Amino acid sequence: MIIVKGSIPVKATHKDEALDLIQALAGQSRREQGCVAYEVYVDAQSPETFIIWQQWTGLTALEEHFASPHVDAFLDAIPDLIEGEVTSARFEVLAEEGQEAILDEALDFPSVQLADNITLH
Repeated sequence: MIIVKGSIPVKATHKDEALDLIQALAGQSRREQGCVAYEVYVDAQSPETFIIWQQWTGLTALEEHFASPHVDAFLDAIPDLIEGEVTSARFEVLAEEGQEAILDEALDFPSVQLADNITLH
């Protein structure tokens, strides 16, 4: 399993527009083969920073995601809305020898609706 954590600081004057773009990206990404989870959060200490956590079944699924048209469209649209440094980290999660990764349980969490139409999955 591959986990990706990213943070995107946006201009306060374009926060709603950026959120719409990120929510659209998340919705499309969740429908991709190999996407286990795609979660969007607002940083509590910096409300103009969005945190994205992604879980993918493997590197191939992640590479296919990055090559998708909706990622290209997002990357074309977001630069003018960013203010600050975008960060990203990728982690590979391996099951211990003799244990199998459990993915089905991770898919059973309900969505949570927050203010400003932010949904956590």
